[in-house]
Amino acid sequence: MEEGPSSTTVNKRLIEFLVKEREMLMKNIRDDLGVTSSSEVNARNLSKRNITKENLCSWLERMSIILNSNAVPLLQITVPKADRCEKLEQEKIKDQFTIIKLQDEVLKKKDEEVEVMKQAMKQTVKREITSYASAVTKSCATALAPANIGKAVKTVVDKDERLRNVIIYGLPETTEENLPDKVESILLGINEKPIVKDCCRVGPKKSGAVRPIKFRLSNRDIVHQVLRKSHLLRNKEGCQNVYLCPDRTKEERTAFKLSREKKKAVEKAQYQSPSDTEDDVLLMLRRGSG
Repeated sequence: MEEGPSSTTVNKRLIEFLVKEREMLMKNIRDDLGVTSSSEVNARNLSKRNITKENLCSWLERMSIILNSNAVPLLQITVPKADRCEKLEQEKIKDQFTIIKLQDEVLKKKDEEVEVMKQAMKQTVKREITSYASAVTKSCATALAPANIGKAVKTVVDKDERLRNVIIYGLPETTEENLPDKVESILLGINEKPIVKDCCRVGPKKSGAVRPIKFRLSNRDIVHQVLRKSHLLRNKEGCQNVYLCPDRTKEERTAFKLSREKKKAVEKAQYQSPSDTEDDVLLMLRRGSG
């Protein structure tokens, strides 16, 4: 079963018919009055001598038909809908106010939560700062103790002095030796001639043992230059067992020794010959001949 046209379609057609009828009527009136615009349809032009009573009655009759048959029914349909639209608009405005109110409440709630978090963070930061300040005060009190200050200064001074020192190992020790001359001779062997200071043998003298020689240079840059070229001594006659090293602490010497032993062990493992023994070779030959 086919459905009839909707009320919206009917209203649209009714409006179109009403507009068409009205345009036709106004065109007839303009033509009879001899004017071109509907705004000229006024009392002055309607009272012209050529406009008869029959013309006016005919126009009035047609206008009444248009109003009664089309305009009035359309208004009867439109007015309730207009009322409904107005009511919906009022409800929409009311809903918008409600939404705005809810949004304000949400924002207020968020502001309260943010304020609570800020207060909690302030308390946490305050506790952390208090704890840190207490720890720093305690640490500073310990660190700034005269004994600790003296120890720290001595460590810094010792480190700075060591950075300007060089140690020579393997240089034979003789009676009434001239250490500065010996040191300068070694340095000339690597094409260096710096100013040498404070030459001395290190450690107590022991039978059969060669004590290292410690000497000081002007600055750490010269020390670095001398140590960088120390490998040249391997090619000098009588200096194959002489080594130049930085002035290390006891802990540094121990760590360096362990590192060197580990390096030698790795190199030995890399270049070690195959593990086949003579017995293994003989066994392989016997199997081959059998």
